[in-house]
Amino acid sequence: MGTDFDFDELAASFDRILPTWQPVTDRIGERLGPLAPGASVLDIACGTGEPGLTLRERDPGIRLLGVDAADTMVAAAARKAVARGLDGARFASMDSRKLDVEDGSVDAVVSRFGVLSFVPDPRAEAREVARVLRPGGTFAIAAWAAPTENLISYALVTGLREWLPPAIDAALRRQEQYAMPGRREAWLRDAGLTVNGETFGWPVEFADRDALWDFADDPVFLGPVAGHLDAERLAHVREVLLDLLDDYRGADGSYVLPYACRILWGAR
Repeated sequence: MGTDFDFDELAASFDRILPTWQPVTDRIGERLGPLAPGASVLDIACGTGEPGLTLRERDPGIRLLGVDAADTMVAAAARKAVARGLDGARFASMDSRKLDVEDGSVDAVVSRFGVLSFVPDPRAEAREVARVLRPGGTFAIAAWAAPTENLISYALVTGLREWLPPAIDAALRRQEQYAMPGRREAWLRDAGLTVNGETFGWPVEFADRDALWDFADDPVFLGPVAGHLDAERLAHVREVLLDLLDDYRGADGSYVLPYACRILWGAR
């Protein structure tokens, strides 16, 4: 994905958190609409294969290309496609800012928490989305809303802030800046696309404190800083996270966390 995070190391953990993002994948599909047999779909910064694989299952006739900067992610996505019998899907390693895809060759572009989220030059990603789409081609992209609406990551960063390596801290601050109202829409419009946008919310549930921490204490969230945490620091992070999220804890000890992201969709 072209960031300071080492996504190669995180690929094995992604499947564990994917179910919490399934409502976002479904919303991307709704905003994109049905895809005709033979349509070419490009999933940029696809990670381990979503939302592209779900779209391939929904619309079996499409031709899917998923791309990601991390070789391990691409390999994991390809294995999942084989396991699910999706022979119309292929995956390749590419930089989202300089795609090895012909101009105007794609019918639809999708991305979930990939483009317009991490790289230092998101405008280049927006231009690439516009470049590869054919005239009339469509896109649907999910990107995180304000950091406080990605509750687990926000709580973790609050507890970790003083120990964050400079490169990780810079990447997180970019995410905050990219989520400022209207910025992503402006980048896409400047690239020549028509753009619609909405804030999409969904609940994420955990049975108790241990289940919540077990989810948060994962390489997907802590991977970039795990090497900087001894037992005392990790205990501090856990305490901060549980304290910040205590208001979302019900009488039975379970949690319902309200999450939100931006869904952007439109056409060339």
